[in-house]
Amino acid sequence: MSATFRFTGLVAAILVGVQGCKDPNADETVIVYLKNTETFQYRTVGGDEEGARISTQAAHFSISEIRRDPSTDWYAVYVYQSAAGFVGEDHAEVEVMTGSDGASAPTNIKKMVFRFSVHD
Repeated sequence: MSATFRFTGLVAAILVGVQGCKDPNADETVIVYLKNTETFQYRTVGGDEEGARISTQAAHFSISEIRRDPSTDWYAVYVYQSAAGFVGEDHAEVEVMTGSDGASAPTNIKKMVFRFSVHD
């Protein structure tokens, strides 16, 4: 799976790290450092029979959602922006589902953990 990161807003310095299995139940952990005015986007899958869903919602967000529309070129994109003025740690979990033939349920479910470190 390829990942595409896109940030909107004024960016001074953002560090994103992808690490395998920092969370013992995760297939992949994404560590994100961003300002509380910035928006983080993570592109997951784009096939007709593929999908993504938030399994654990972030706690301190103004935006935390999966978008799949013309603006994402029909890829399922996880989008996060912290609540206004929030500074601290946050996290969300997303399940990425692949392997469906259209008539059956997905055969592969990948758990991704996003750990956000939000600063001024």
